[in-house]
Amino acid sequence: MAGISFELRKILKENTLGSILKAFGYSVVLMAGPYIISILTLILAFVFLRPFISDKVIIQFGIVVTYLTAFTLVITGFSQLMITRFLADRLFEGKEEIILPNLMGNMLLNMSAAFILSLLFSLYFFKDLGVPFIIAFTGTFSIMSGIWIINIVIVGFKSYKFIVFSFLLGYLVFFLSSFLTVKYNLTGLLVSFFLGQGVIYFLLLSYFVRSYPSKNLIAFDFLEKDKIYISLIFSGFFYNLGIWIDKFIFWFHRDTGLEILGPIRSSIVYDIPMFLAYLSITPGIAIFFLKLETEFAEYYNKYYKAVREGATLNKIYEFGDNLLYSARNVIFDTLRIQGIFFIIIIFFDKTIFKMFNLSFLYIPIFHILLLAVYMQLIFMVLLAILNYFDRRKEVLILSLFFVLLNGSFTYISIALGPYFYGYGFLTSLFICNIFAVLLLRRFLNEIHYQTFMLI
Repeated sequence: MAGISFELRKILKENTLGSILKAFGYSVVLMAGPYIISILTLILAFVFLRPFISDKVIIQFGIVVTYLTAFTLVITGFSQLMITRFLADRLFEGKEEIILPNLMGNMLLNMSAAFILSLLFSLYFFKDLGVPFIIAFTGTFSIMSGIWIINIVIVGFKSYKFIVFSFLLGYLVFFLSSFLTVKYNLTGLLVSFFLGQGVIYFLLLSYFVRSYPSKNLIAFDFLEKDKIYISLIFSGFFYNLGIWIDKFIFWFHRDTGLEILGPIRSSIVYDIPMFLAYLSITPGIAIFFLKLETEFAEYYNKYYKAVREGATLNKIYEFGDNLLYSARNVIFDTLRIQGIFFIIIIFFDKTIFKMFNLSFLYIPIFHILLLAVYMQLIFMVLLAILNYFDRRKEVLILSLFFVLLNGSFTYISIALGPYFYGYGFLTSLFICNIFAVLLLRRFLNEIHYQTFMLI
């Protein structure tokens, strides 16, 4: 992500409050933009479309979008880290001409699989809703699968303004077109959402085509045996599955799930507080991304450049110490900033629930989930640093561990009763963070040995 690192540092060099806020804002959108913008758009749609459509239809639409997001992220999880690493390696080698064809090849595989799966699913379960709904559902599922792939790659480019513009324009198209399609109820809203996602996808794709032109359109070099990292394939899948598995269990458990639309279910007791909890970690995500891609990335590049170019031992040790200090700063600064917002939200929880017109009965589980997503943010930071150091084995183990713990503890928490809801998610992340800290600490203590002796 050298491009975005350079641009963010350039903004911060202005050394003004405005430049800090600008860098903070770009970090939010680049790191969590698809989630934040989509959530805010759904909130606005709920507020402005209520006079024209029933609450039931809007709720159904929101849950359908949640399912589309969840399952496309899990399915494309196999490719996200793998294709990013492949393209980064080719850029390092200066082979820019094969970047576009391999991205297109990877997206073709993901979007084709998504199309087939979603078409079969919708033909079986949604045939009573009509052909337009099936087309919109299948198209959206396919397009979103492509967006997750291209977004994770393109976020490392320096044209961050174009990325922000693409998502804002896409969701603006959805919001405005929904006033024209709202009379067609759920199908109309989904068609508008499909149009908005299509705008995002083709804008990002057009930027990529302009940035990395190539004579070839499609290639599958990333599947070659000596260029593929199996650990990255499964790490991406397990991590995304781990994030969603507790939601899946609450949706489909007979004691906590409620049928919304055919096989699509929801858990009112879990989804609403979880929705608010995820909004709360926006500041922490922004600080984490900002610190990682400016300060940490700079020291990381200096250290490994010194190693590659044969700098003096004293210089290598100096850069190594700075790198370790920066890694700790990323972790602790993220903890501090998000900790402050955590305390503020706890103090103003009733005000927040009044603002969203929600029952105070949700507050106890909201507090638990608020702490759980705080733990998830820490886990995200630790995994990102381990990935930076190419600790693929550790990341794979932690991701798999997260899936198993979150799934089993969540099921146990439901069996124990309502007072324990959310503790499965929280406990699994707490244990995973302990192991992640131990693994990262061991590596950082041996960084010079790992760098020189195990090359």
